[in-house]
Amino acid sequence: MQLSRRKLLTTIGVAASTVLLSNCTPKTSVNQLLPITPEVKVSDIPEVQSVRLGIIPSLEIAPILVAQNKKLFAKYGMTEVELVPFKSWQDICDRTAIGTELGTSDDGIDGGHFYSPLPELMNEGLVNRPHKTAMYVLMRLHTHGGYIVVSRRLKPFGIQLKRATFSPWQDVAKFFGQAMHGAIAELGSNYDLWLRYWLASMDIIPKQNIDILEIPIDEIIPQVKQNKADLLCLDSWRTLKLIESRLADPAIAIGEIWRNYPGEILAMRADWVDKFPIATQAILQAIMEAQIWCDDPANAKELDTLLALSFTNRNLISEPIKIFSQLFQNSPKQSMKRLKIDSLASINSIKYWSNDGISVSYPYKSHDLWFLREYHRWNPLPAGFETKETIDAVNREDLWKNAAKAIGVPDTNIPISTSRGVETFFDGSTYDPK
Repeated sequence: MQLSRRKLLTTIGVAASTVLLSNCTPKTSVNQLLPITPEVKVSDIPEVQSVRLGIIPSLEIAPILVAQNKKLFAKYGMTEVELVPFKSWQDICDRTAIGTELGTSDDGIDGGHFYSPLPELMNEGLVNRPHKTAMYVLMRLHTHGGYIVVSRRLKPFGIQLKRATFSPWQDVAKFFGQAMHGAIAELGSNYDLWLRYWLASMDIIPKQNIDILEIPIDEIIPQVKQNKADLLCLDSWRTLKLIESRLADPAIAIGEIWRNYPGEILAMRADWVDKFPIATQAILQAIMEAQIWCDDPANAKELDTLLALSFTNRNLISEPIKIFSQLFQNSPKQSMKRLKIDSLASINSIKYWSNDGISVSYPYKSHDLWFLREYHRWNPLPAGFETKETIDAVNREDLWKNAAKAIGVPDTNIPISTSRGVETFFDGSTYDPK
């Protein structure tokens, strides 16, 4: 595989699929989005109206931001939802471990935006050791959006990524100032696992043939400028920032490595969910409705503006509309020209509710298993770690199903299996959950 620039992710949901969930198959005849017309009953009133959710600001959490900005949380009775932005996943873990003491503490959060398999690791005391924080995985937030990028200092050599040419590549990199390194924002994260999988598929073994550095999000651009990182796996927003800075080009989309891969998740403290089941369902209903809204092409421009303003409020960008319009370019090198909506049907577009007739939102246990197995591949789990038992304790697909039924998703469109079946990767390898 050659490290040539590939088409950058060009949408944040505007060319999204309009099909409903199906039972783990791509077969569907539905061509309209689900109408959301639930009737709120007295029995549906949440036990509490407030919750604190941690987030890493990114395009991947668009449904959470939409649920907040379009008052969907309030629609279901959660009138005081606070979204707390953080700069690292470790911060989210730390604050979740503190918790809000079921509403009495301002130091912690009740859950929020995580990557897999963080909730399982927290549940078993493998994060913030030795403290265990019982967690529940409630839903997936997206598919697609992530990218592996290569720094421009290596681009002129047209070097291919395969074992036979890897050593000369390292020699060239050293000759021009620094050895070639991979980098991610947090070791063990989903982006770390994607990068390692990609390299290993070409017989380039992390730690043995290449070092993967942990670089805080705020330090990524300075480190690339100093030639200290050449291969990075990032979300779509950070990918865009590197391209804007003319420091890197996309090498491959994660959606090309694993089409419809399981994205990041909503997870919460188990004690909060157990005490407030109606409030939990209200949160799920609001985000589900937001996912459906995000995937509707008719909402493309409004979504663009809403996300831009959400990021601005967190001081991430100074020219929101101008910056976000770049997501609609066909290529990073093309001029600033907004393409027509009907030309944006990229197969790697980020999706939030469904894609190819399968569920994006449903938290399949088979995906939890993949992440734990892949994590174990690079970070050995303790002896005696009970993988299946941990997944069964943490994954609450039953709560997802209850919320889906409550907003009117037909039973025939709700997955009936905990597994999405055999998955096929770009290198021809397959993952069979059985």
